[in-house]
Amino acid sequence: MEIIAILVVVAILLFIEHQVFLRLVLKNVTYTVRFSTNEAMEGETFEIVEEIVNDKGLPVPWVKTELSTSRWLEFSGTQAARASDTRFVPSVFSLRPHQKCTRTRKAVAMKRGNFRLESVSLIGSDLLGLVSVSRALSINESIRILPAPYDLRESMLSDLELSGERTARRFICDDPFLISGSREYTGREPMNRIHWNSTAKNARLMVFNNDFTTRNRAAVLINMQKTPIGEPRPIMSGDAETYIKAAAFLLDRLAEIGAECDLYTNGSGGVHEKGGADGEDYMRLLRVLADIENTCTLDFRDFLAQAEESGIYFNDRTDILIITAYIDDAMADFASVQRRRGKHVAFYCNDDSVHDREILRVGRVGRYYN
Repeated sequence: MEIIAILVVVAILLFIEHQVFLRLVLKNVTYTVRFSTNEAMEGETFEIVEEIVNDKGLPVPWVKTELSTSRWLEFSGTQAARASDTRFVPSVFSLRPHQKCTRTRKAVAMKRGNFRLESVSLIGSDLLGLVSVSRALSINESIRILPAPYDLRESMLSDLELSGERTARRFICDDPFLISGSREYTGREPMNRIHWNSTAKNARLMVFNNDFTTRNRAAVLINMQKTPIGEPRPIMSGDAETYIKAAAFLLDRLAEIGAECDLYTNGSGGVHEKGGADGEDYMRLLRVLADIENTCTLDFRDFLAQAEESGIYFNDRTDILIITAYIDDAMADFASVQRRRGKHVAFYCNDDSVHDREILRVGRVGRYYN
């Protein structure tokens, strides 16, 4: 009888425990997650911070969270399951009454773009694993991943070396920051232009001699069209990533030498983004590259024709750099016209068949695969 009584008591306790945890295990349990930064470079490590709070007197012996996000986000220290383009990242917590637990994960983005933490599933259980209660939460956290430059140094063209600020034969005013030596004082120069060291050496008043400069202004064009035949179709996703990385390299080089640069593409609904020559302009254009989608909304021949007709894109450009999957006669004619106007034009292409065109400056762009 004692054994039966004990079993009855145990059964009653288990029933009570089951009912209590069934009703209360996830009650007053809150979960938040955030990125440690809003922006990172492709391949750069950042952090994802999870915070779960049990705001009640009952402990939560076991609660599992499962984040839903992009498969392009790699998490360290976890075996995350994948389903097509979605990655599920699990995590397990054990919470005492009125306890907050924070967990930080390191993550790496394997591809540029905008990535979101879409949702999370919470699954709570009791001490014996007899209860399983789940809840789904929506999350509104995102991070922008900037494209890492694709190294084009081996395919940079020797006769297309961008130089940023360069000496010009004539200009309206000289550049006060570009000193090329000293010359004799004429009486028209202000006193703050006197070169005292040279004055002492020559025993007569000498002033700084300033040279004349002009600034390179470049345009980087990304052709997202796969072929000039038929309706515009977008290039393969791997090639799109290559071209965007190549554009990031060119933008980085132009920013390094102080050349202004504008960015254009016939993909992602059409992008015409004006840029400057400082670091903030470079970062702004990188953000534009991160947001470009692999679509093609305008035939590239029509794009060039519109640019030629309007005259607003390239009139003040010294260099035009075109990243493309092919080069047709319309593009070759456009390059010839621009060169006759004194502009540098170069193509960067991964099609070996176009590298034999003697009239074109063509640099090699390799293929990038996901």
